[in-house]
Amino acid sequence: MERVVCSAPGKVLVTGGYLVLDKKYDGIVFTIDSRFYTTIEGSLKPESSSSSPSNNKETLTSSFETLEYLTDINVISPQFHSSQTYHIYYNKSNENKSYQLKPFGNENYRENKYVENTIIYSLITLSEYKNQTTESFNKLISSYQLISITIVGDNGFYSQIPQLKNRNLSISFESLKSLPKFLPVIGSLEELQKTGLGSSAALVSSLTASLLSFFGAIDLENQKDKTVLHNLAQVAHCIAQGKIGSGFDISSAVFGSQVYRRFSPELINDILKLYDSKLYPNSKELLKCISETEWDNKHLDMGLPRGLHLLLADVSIGSNTPVMVKKILEWRKNDPTLANAIWNQLDIENTNVKHCFIKLNQLSKENQSQYDKVLNQFGNLSQSNWESSIQNNNNNNNNDNDNNEDSLIYNNIGKTLITIRESFLKIRSLMREMGKIADVPLEPIEQTELADHTMSINGCIAAGVPGAGGFDALFAIVITNQDEIKNSWMNWKKCQVLPLVLNENSTGVAIDMSHITPKL
Repeated sequence: MERVVCSAPGKVLVTGGYLVLDKKYDGIVFTIDSRFYTTIEGSLKPESSSSSPSNNKETLTSSFETLEYLTDINVISPQFHSSQTYHIYYNKSNENKSYQLKPFGNENYRENKYVENTIIYSLITLSEYKNQTTESFNKLISSYQLISITIVGDNGFYSQIPQLKNRNLSISFESLKSLPKFLPVIGSLEELQKTGLGSSAALVSSLTASLLSFFGAIDLENQKDKTVLHNLAQVAHCIAQGKIGSGFDISSAVFGSQVYRRFSPELINDILKLYDSKLYPNSKELLKCISETEWDNKHLDMGLPRGLHLLLADVSIGSNTPVMVKKILEWRKNDPTLANAIWNQLDIENTNVKHCFIKLNQLSKENQSQYDKVLNQFGNLSQSNWESSIQNNNNNNNNDNDNNEDSLIYNNIGKTLITIRESFLKIRSLMREMGKIADVPLEPIEQTELADHTMSINGCIAAGVPGAGGFDALFAIVITNQDEIKNSWMNWKKCQVLPLVLNENSTGVAIDMSHITPKL
């Protein structure tokens, strides 16, 4: 294939913060319509051209005598005004350094661990995946004069407040909607404010999918191929991060909205140990890990139920997530009895939410028109009246057999919504308790006030701080009154709160050939 585009979504973890680090617990993660796109295009060599890099004399010094030049890769990131070209070499004498990228032609070269490791681990996989041999794969990749990779992410992954200020636009949802797609970032990488949507996982997943698809190694409609893609992306992402995380962000980027339970870190420990020694697995070692070994992670496909909407706000205060995670894990290690008691209580409420979402999905399929009607009725009622409306419904239909089925649907939906709301309130309370004990601001007072206010607006089932908590963002799950909630956020006086332009979308990684690749 001479051109391929793959995209992968960002995510919002609504239950399971911290708990997803432990295999005993799961979490609900919804994917969104903000996506990363990777475009790969190949320029074939003229038949008469030789297989050597353009600046051969500069790069092929005595220290590279065992390296076989294959081709060049140019990685372009228009949003970061970045273009970096690499020579790709195959090392004939060291199978634990089989493929190497050598950057050239850029005085301002800056290592990009997410991109570079994803390329290397993908090349190692491709060299012997399925019926491929290293010799035939090297011949295939050498047929290209240049392989161009362009990576862009939707605006939602980065705070656009600097762009709004730069354009003299109001800090509002409408202004955000008016911005062109794939805007360049303003300022340095150090100044970049992310919105916590899992940009690195979406990038790695889209890049891995594009590389494997470009060389014809996978079919994204094939579940086994998709599982290999997932496992490889997990490895590359962990290597780039320098640690083995929970993996929910990669899993959702590949498979979409889901209930997630993590994999055992032991599955990839040996590969990380190799990397610590500046070595890579050979193709057999890597393929044994990602293709031949059955991973023990679990994901149950589960999108946001019909009629519910996910809202997310950028709260411009910011948190240091790695520090927060470290402190919580240290506290759990030092006080396991109390920590496990709180985590088990959290798990009960998280499981209640999971079962309620599954139930709403089932109810919507059984009688869609009645489901829509009843859901909308609850959306327009004050939450304090939900319980009494169920009671009134029972009283009005006690002696009317014709309305029994409708009454049952009404009760089921109402009780399910109440359970979701009560469980989220308990989850928030337990997270605050854990944060207070561990001295970590999991739901700071500013976020508590904002979440409480949001949950008081008709149509809002739940609100809370996603993922690891802190100041970065706030989510809301709503039936109606989306505009009222967004306006209340924009008018919030205690800190700057900006609704993001996004929706829940359950689609994971996908071929996306309609994408128009922006130029540098």
